[in-house]
Amino acid sequence: MPVPETLGPRVAMHLLNRAGYGPRPGEIASVLDQGPTKWIEEQLEPGPDPALDTRLAAYPTLAYPTSQVLSLYNADSRTIGVILDQFFSAKVVRAVHARNQLQEVLVDFWFNHFNVFVNDGFDRYSISSYERDAIRPHVLGRFRELLGAATLHPAMLYYLDNYLNTIPRTQGGRQVGGINENHGRELLELHTVGVDAGYTQTDVIEASRCLTGHGIDNIGQTGNYLYRPANHDNNAKQVFGLAVAAGGGEGDIQKLLDYLAVHPATARFISRRLAQRFVADDPSEALVARLAEVFLRSDGDLREVTKAIFGSAEFWAEAFGTGKPRTGFEYVVGTLRAAGADVQNPRVARTAIQDSGMPLYACNPPTGYSNRGADWLNPSAQLYRMNFGLDLAAGAVAGVTVDIRGLIRSGGGDPDNPSSAAEAINRVVFGRTLSAASLAAAGRVTPSGSVSVPARVAGLLFAGPEMQVR
Repeated sequence: MPVPETLGPRVAMHLLNRAGYGPRPGEIASVLDQGPTKWIEEQLEPGPDPALDTRLAAYPTLAYPTSQVLSLYNADSRTIGVILDQFFSAKVVRAVHARNQLQEVLVDFWFNHFNVFVNDGFDRYSISSYERDAIRPHVLGRFRELLGAATLHPAMLYYLDNYLNTIPRTQGGRQVGGINENHGRELLELHTVGVDAGYTQTDVIEASRCLTGHGIDNIGQTGNYLYRPANHDNNAKQVFGLAVAAGGGEGDIQKLLDYLAVHPATARFISRRLAQRFVADDPSEALVARLAEVFLRSDGDLREVTKAIFGSAEFWAEAFGTGKPRTGFEYVVGTLRAAGADVQNPRVARTAIQDSGMPLYACNPPTGYSNRGADWLNPSAQLYRMNFGLDLAAGAVAGVTVDIRGLIRSGGGDPDNPSSAAEAINRVVFGRTLSAASLAAAGRVTPSGSVSVPARVAGLLFAGPEMQVR
């Protein structure tokens, strides 16, 4: 893997910003000590993280199956608020404190690719299971496994209405049931080959026919996946070049997923999406083509494709560009990490993420949130971000502990001398990558009311231009 080992802190900063949510204090030096290649290798083979497990023990409902969530809700409707509160909080805690940063970035990416909406009825009760069981275990596995787990999870079957997708029948002289095209369309358009692949409306219908009969046993009680043979269209089908013989039953969708998972159009579409997340809003066609070739050669091995991204010249060239604007979630989490924050209760941080236009798990359309950094640039979101950075440095974010004086001292600085404090934060957090303009501005601050010099220096740097991009 041709990783530039000797280009210094800017390379480490870039790697931590793109393959993770940004550096914690001292982490740039740590990456440089072990070398970027070694850090990448460790991230691609995530090991245990007992410190994170200890933090997540505060959220026991993360392990609840959907049936248990529904049972608790049916006994007391208030319990769903507690369960979702823990689910949302765990996402922030993982992003801020996980040692396996790449894994958390990929869980976020792939959930967004296979998006479901938390406020869509049954998905409120099944979304935790969806992320835990369908997304998280497969982000560094084969795309086929991820595709199958997401496609047939009850949360997706509900969100895209496939639980209503049945062969039409006549009862009492009128037709009941019928083909629902939502899931078949998004399977092609958003999840595999992409909207420009050349499929037709007929292909959408045929894919939907493959999906008939796949549903949920009882939405209000147990919420488990169930295939109902009587609801399946068992006739022959033709989907985007794939012939599906009659009589295949439950296996029809498996044949279609096998076919789509390694289709060249899927390889290009997935490669472009990954390159857009990790490299640039508009990745080069050459990079996409190389990643697609790795995807096809490896039978859709997502670990190999991700490794190829980090081994590309295009990825490392971005270390010396203007940066890719952060989403609201990336900014809040990156700032918490930069401050060395200890997050005991992330509710206020979650509010900041929501204020920036990115409420957790609350993207309504199946497209998910945009992967383009440019789409997150707007004045109101920037104001919310800057206020969060200033509040965090001042110790005004409830549920989060920061020690700005200790942070500055760890970088050899004097907390009460603005220039010294700024230089120290630059050393220990940013690896001396801050611009002269940012350092000069921070070096001119004075106390303001109850906000101390070190808090104002750190707040200005956390709200500054370097923190707005990754």
